[in-house]
Amino acid sequence: MSEIKIKLYVEPGDSLFLKDDKIYVVKDKKKHIYKVSSIQTILIVTTDQGPFLADTVMAIALDNYTVIFMMSEHECYAPFLFDQIGKVLTIDYQKAIEAASCTENNTFVIYSREY
Repeated sequence: MSEIKIKLYVEPGDSLFLKDDKIYVVKDKKKHIYKVSSIQTILIVTTDQGPFLADTVMAIALDNYTVIFMMSEHECYAPFLFDQIGKVLTIDYQKAIEAASCTENNTFVIYSREY
């Protein structure tokens, strides 16, 4: 059984962006850099807690048991999902649209690396 080594939850003041085929996460003033090729899966997880609470999160699972979590309300969410990562990975944007309109607890796989 594997376990999560590091949880990075991107909050205001933190950032997530893609540059030169690398994912940069700034968390607590520390920079973490990961190769895009290390991404195993990208999920969008929805809950039934909206609209009063944050109810959508993107989870990016990497090879080294790291998972990056980012709420859809974060300023980096839309640019990362729609302007950056889709240029280097084949993202299932139909699933992303389904997730955006979902009002219940659900998980949408928008990318899964082929082996």
